[in-house]
Amino acid sequence: MKKPLLMAASVLAVSLLTVGVSIQPVQAADVVVYSVRGVTAGQFLNMRSGAGTNNSLVTKIPANATGVVATGEEKRVGNTTWARVYWAGKGGWVSKTYLTTSTNLPPTQPSPQPPASAGGIVMQCSGTEPFWGMTIAERDLKVDMMDGPDYTVPVTFRQTSANDQTIAVIAGASGVNTTQAFLQKVEACSDGMSDVKYPYAITAVINNRKVYSGCCKVQR
Repeated sequence: MKKPLLMAASVLAVSLLTVGVSIQPVQAADVVVYSVRGVTAGQFLNMRSGAGTNNSLVTKIPANATGVVATGEEKRVGNTTWARVYWAGKGGWVSKTYLTTSTNLPPTQPSPQPPASAGGIVMQCSGTEPFWGMTIAERDLKVDMMDGPDYTVPVTFRQTSANDQTIAVIAGASGVNTTQAFLQKVEACSDGMSDVKYPYAITAVINNRKVYSGCCKVQR
């Protein structure tokens, strides 16, 4: 079942395209996207619940991982700078020594887009505490925030990672509203409130200021 789901998301991503997901949004002065560097192949970069190695392990980020979204919040512990990041639906702190700038957030100005294909494939994404949702279609992104804005923006950017086909980014903008979403195929994403396991994790940057994480499923 994984392959058809991944293919469906890839079609959508390209032709359109703290612990767990129950996390608070954070104010992001300068959201930057990183890749992992300096970690031996087969090893992992540890994400921890706080800045410093004494904090509990949240998850392990692979040595070749991309799409690590940093919020701009950093802390110095000894000689090490720690950055607060989100990756694959999880949030925590990592040593900035092992991060290298991948790319800034994708451009949000309208750009030429190929015609949308038929089929009605949609990704439905959501997160908890606070509750929020996003519907990703071929032509637009619909954002629904319980404690914030509700809006729909046209898709202005879409691309899969050049070196990791399980990661894709999609963005949209209209007026003052902007959205950038980083999607990743995962073994299981939990919403933190039910036993449902979702096949995709999402990290979304809303209006360049708040970062939310959650899970997604494909709907037809």
